[in-house]
Amino acid sequence: MTSRFSACVLALLHFCCSSDSYEQPTLPDVGDPNFIEECVRTHNRFRSEVNPAASNMLYMSWDPDLATTAKAWAKKCLFKHNTYLKEPGQAHPKFTSVGENLWTGSISIFTVQGAITSWHDEVNAYSYATSNCRGTCGHYTQIVWATSYKVGCAVHFCPSVAYSSITNAAHFICNYGPAGNYPGRPYKTGTACSDCNGEQCAGRLCRNAERDKVISDSRWRPDWDRPACDEYCITVIALRTLLFILTILATWLLPKYWPLAPTSE
Repeated sequence: MTSRFSACVLALLHFCCSSDSYEQPTLPDVGDPNFIEECVRTHNRFRSEVNPAASNMLYMSWDPDLATTAKAWAKKCLFKHNTYLKEPGQAHPKFTSVGENLWTGSISIFTVQGAITSWHDEVNAYSYATSNCRGTCGHYTQIVWATSYKVGCAVHFCPSVAYSSITNAAHFICNYGPAGNYPGRPYKTGTACSDCNGEQCAGRLCRNAERDKVISDSRWRPDWDRPACDEYCITVIALRTLLFILTILATWLLPKYWPLAPTSE
């Protein structure tokens, strides 16, 4: 009986350790240089390749505060747009209106380039000549909105995403400043950089060293982003609570039904 009791205790401990060591899948942080580079490079590649060519397309550079907002909203695991984007000071300390693109998919297939490309593929439904869209085009037009010159992205693991059937998801969000998608076309056509107003032309994009600086207000954080327990955190707490109850029950039941055999000398 002693060996059976010991085996049960060891099995329970193994279960506890295995569950407790469950880790959230690794995804790049908003400060990861490779993640930042890929987000910026992919956006600017699509901006430089628009057809017809753009005369006033600004180079898009990284903005840590937009990334902070993207991360804060991604942690909520909601497949819906941030409701604070047009409230001054709630999505960015400087931009009064912020744009946003969302992508949610299985964590096993997520790549930055793949997510942004899926937004850009909406170009097939958009006609620049008529400014009409056959379906969904807003993600594409935000990517190539000429006067949106800052971007900040984040990706977060969500066991489930509200308003979506996807589980174990990578929830990827990019925010843009200033926001695009106002009535009208996303950019002016013409010879690349011909409307750069004397700025440097690099890769068919208008560049300005001052505008392209990466600036962040370390004291700023959206008021609605309060420290909270996300779905992953809730899952871990639930598991630990269950394991605690199982441990108590095991401590009480195992000796009752499998008492230690008496020993003799």
